[in-house]
Amino acid sequence: MTAPTTTGKLFSSLRIGSREARNRVVFAPMSVCYGDEAGQVSDAEVEHYARRARGGAGIVVTENFAISTAGRQMPRQTLVAGEEHLPGLARLASAITAHGALAIVQIVHAGRYAGPWDVYDQARRLAPSAVPFELTPGRIETPAEITDEEIRRSIAEFGRAAELCQRAGFDGVDIHGAQGFLISGFLSPLTNRRTDRWGGSFDNRARFALEVVREVRRRTRPDFLVGMHLISDELVDGGWSIDDAVRLAPLLEDEGVQFLFAIPATFETLRLPANQGLFARRGYGGSASSALAAAVSIPVIANGGLGDPSDAEEVLEHDNVAAVGLARALFADPDWPRKVAAGQPVRHCACSPPICARTQLTGAVCAAWPAPAAERGYFGLDD
Repeated sequence: MTAPTTTGKLFSSLRIGSREARNRVVFAPMSVCYGDEAGQVSDAEVEHYARRARGGAGIVVTENFAISTAGRQMPRQTLVAGEEHLPGLARLASAITAHGALAIVQIVHAGRYAGPWDVYDQARRLAPSAVPFELTPGRIETPAEITDEEIRRSIAEFGRAAELCQRAGFDGVDIHGAQGFLISGFLSPLTNRRTDRWGGSFDNRARFALEVVREVRRRTRPDFLVGMHLISDELVDGGWSIDDAVRLAPLLEDEGVQFLFAIPATFETLRLPANQGLFARRGYGGSASSALAAAVSIPVIANGGLGDPSDAEEVLEHDNVAAVGLARALFADPDWPRKVAAGQPVRHCACSPPICARTQLTGAVCAAWPAPAAERGYFGLDD
């Protein structure tokens, strides 16, 4: 454990839309897969997120919850797909907000990555175009080209999911538009080779993302927060670039997006030699976050290897961003915000590559946890 260093900007309040977060520490989305196979919120999931709120995060953003069974990636991924999911979502929202944090759900359609992976061959996997890709090392798959009817249905499902989250008592949603999932698949010229109104030009490739935002805004109140995880750069020749992201960001703001994350790479491009080890680099998302922040007037949340408090403060001071997103840091130590504010040592994520990623299919765990949490399988309210 190391003693933190901070000048305090991290713990000033942050205004997003009509809401105010108590500080600028965001528990960023990280797949832990504590839900059940029916897609319902579990007791472990409630404790997991409530514990990060109790530890002092100003905003808690859930891992990606799927908008439909067809858009689900993991076998224990939580669903926001119908009335049957509302009671569990309400319980989760209440548990987070009871500890003083804003509660936000990340909503996703996994697109060509849908399956889930262990039953990948049993589902129609949707993508803008039928472009073969490497699902896992050495395994090439070809998704189905999404039809116009399926496009319209998916847009409506994003809106329905957001409305369910609002009714459940969440403060907002974070639309997943990164990592190669359905929305970012439309944005990329490498994976979107359509010749209709949904592909080709920049405006056509951006149409799906903008239509999703419009539908989400149409079905939610003005005081309900809407943000996006926006792919900042695919980090491959001919792919979506930071210039594209900077061009799209103001259009998203115009449609009602109120905060942004800048997220580099996709699952495949992370395997390229030049990009290997990206997520182990300190502040790997900083320059892209700064570029987006310069293009919009809404808060941009920096993320990527900022678990050292001095790095988090440095980004806030010099990169023109509004907040810092921490996933692995708060997964390893839920009390990171409270401890840093008090000048106390924090428990750091020390894995490279992290074992949490290797255990996601069965429920993520952390090597840094105390024994009781590790044995239970999650860091809960009793820890």
